[in-house]
Amino acid sequence: MIGTLGLDQHEVGAMAISQLLVRHGYEVIYLGRFNTPRRLAAVAEQEDADIVGVSVHSWEFAAYAGELLARCRDLGVGLVFGGSVLTGRDRGDLLARGADAVFGPYASESAMLEQIGAIVERVRVSPAAGARPAGRSATGVPNTEDMSADDGTAGAPGPLSGRVVIVTGAARGLGRAYAAELCRQGAAVVASDVDEAALEEAAAAVGGVPGSVHAVACDITDPGAPATLLGAALRRYGQLHCLVSNAGVLRSGPILRLDDDDLRLLLDVHVTAAFRLLRVIGGYWRAEAKAGRAVDAAAVLTTSAAGLYGFRAEAAYSAAKAAVAMLARVAADELRRYGATVNAVAPAARTRLTEWLPDSPGGPDADPWAAEHVAPVVAWLAGPGARDVTGQVIEAGNGQVSVPSGWQPGTPYPLPPLMSPAQARSLMPRVLAGAASPPGLLTAKLGAGGPGGSSPGPRRERRDGLPRPERHRA
Repeated sequence: MIGTLGLDQHEVGAMAISQLLVRHGYEVIYLGRFNTPRRLAAVAEQEDADIVGVSVHSWEFAAYAGELLARCRDLGVGLVFGGSVLTGRDRGDLLARGADAVFGPYASESAMLEQIGAIVERVRVSPAAGARPAGRSATGVPNTEDMSADDGTAGAPGPLSGRVVIVTGAARGLGRAYAAELCRQGAAVVASDVDEAALEEAAAAVGGVPGSVHAVACDITDPGAPATLLGAALRRYGQLHCLVSNAGVLRSGPILRLDDDDLRLLLDVHVTAAFRLLRVIGGYWRAEAKAGRAVDAAAVLTTSAAGLYGFRAEAAYSAAKAAVAMLARVAADELRRYGATVNAVAPAARTRLTEWLPDSPGGPDADPWAAEHVAPVVAWLAGPGARDVTGQVIEAGNGQVSVPSGWQPGTPYPLPPLMSPAQARSLMPRVLAGAASPPGLLTAKLGAGGPGGSSPGPRRERRDGLPRPERHRA
């Protein structure tokens, strides 16, 4: 846990050491400025922290050091001071009074990491520290002795090490697969869902990987949810690099049957929530850029083949997903100047929203519709390999990945001023005759591909022409 004391407002050092520790597999709770010894100790106890780290860039720490030393000693946690104003005399004084380590302005990263690791190990085995939660190692990442590793990479840095990612709709299906894959590649994930019990179960299932999960239950349709998630990421990890807006809901029904409540919920979950997330998190990235800090950010939204081609008897859902695709395109243009990319993924996968798919033949290896096959695409968009990719929609799933072509301008014809009915009868058939035919609507009948055989999405069809009453929400 890292923060500053009193009125010390210099957070640069605190943020830098937080990022260093996250890159090396530690789980960091970042408290920022204006802390008291009581607050630092209370949060350390609540979060079962191993070390309280204080970034010191003014002499304020001298007034608080004694109380903080006593509180950390009572808790049995380590206490580390570091900062530009600390002298050799300060170091000797603090160590003599019980601090575990003191780093001055010229401390090397390797020396800090070595000492912090030793302190964590000592705290973990100390009787004063009490029982530690099962499944946590000295570095704060899952312990492979308590949780089974999927590929033996626990503790090894992954391609997303040091990156902090928010994933919404993370309790099941695609969101759960995304969170697991991001952690497998080393990211620290703030996982969110409206179903708290399912979310906690999903978070607990992530083990034996370099990354970590912090579960935050909230309703993404709440106007305050984006600020809640951003705040959770900054408090826990001190930074945020990526948003994966995945939460979804399906309220089935043709236009003549869908009521206003279901229509409003569809738009709130898919469109309004994604827009609010971009507004709040994009605002954070803009503030970081304006403060002169480098921004290396990414947002991944979730559209659908329904939004790209249309889904029979699902006009509202199709319209909502089409809005998300265009939101990604325009947001990419707006946020590019602040160092953020925005893309959208149209997944084709077996989830609660696609129960009409046949039963899975087995695990992900045997099931091309498994959500786990889409997750690496999302992880790639969140990582360093996609820094020049923005404003794109990518379809992925069922053994295929592609970039569909969007709306393209048609052949222009002169439009007569105040066109008469006779002119319209002559002109409009010629305009339409030169246009390409739109792709057919998706239906529930599985085929080799989507429209024109090019999409990995399913077709959908029912003999009675009516939709299934799917009402799932993530």
